[in-house]
Amino acid sequence: MGLLYLGFVVVSTLCMGLVDHRWRLALFDRPRRTLGVVAAGTLLFLVWDLVAIESGMYVRGESPAMTGAELLPELPVEEIFFIVFLSYITCVLHGLFSRLLAGGEATS
Repeated sequence: MGLLYLGFVVVSTLCMGLVDHRWRLALFDRPRRTLGVVAAGTLLFLVWDLVAIESGMYVRGESPAMTGAELLPELPVEEIFFIVFLSYITCVLHGLFSRLLAGGEATS
């Protein structure tokens, strides 16, 4: 059960990739830009987490659904995967809303 949360985050990211592939909203429309934005977002949120950990505002919760593996004290490995997912879903949603607001079709 220790891989449950990580598995859900990875599967959710893959499903978001399928949505992106189908409608070419981010990575499958502009791969370089999307990878850059996801990398920048991941770095931003990782630094944010590290500052919060250092200041004592963030502590890792215990859950049987998590692996228990930490990259650093109080920084679970699942956090990196979640941050990548968060950055990627933001790019996909931006692509969707940009297309809808420009009068483009969301379905095709």
